[in-house]
Amino acid sequence: MSEDALKRWVDESVQVSMQHGYNPSYFNEMIARYGARRAMARLVSTGKIQSGLPRLKLLGLASEWSIEAGILKFPDLFTKEEQAMAKFRLEHADDPLLR
Repeated sequence: MSEDALKRWVDESVQVSMQHGYNPSYFNEMIARYGARRAMARLVSTGKIQSGLPRLKLLGLASEWSIEAGILKFPDLFTKEEQAMAKFRLEHADDPLLR
């Protein structure tokens, strides 16, 4: 899939989040600064889970609309390491030691 398809998915993800009362403002800033793919890769590579993932999990949206879900949905655009980190983060979103 292309970066254009990823950007459309990201735009939809932001809209879905906002419809459920969550505004991912920091993610939006990162997208404006780096573009969708680079912002996602940077955020998933930090080693800590940002507040958005647990929030999306509480809303029942993490497995489909989180940054991590997007990385797994568009594997051709991300490295194997980024994909592994995304999978790990989805599996451990509730771990307070990783925040």
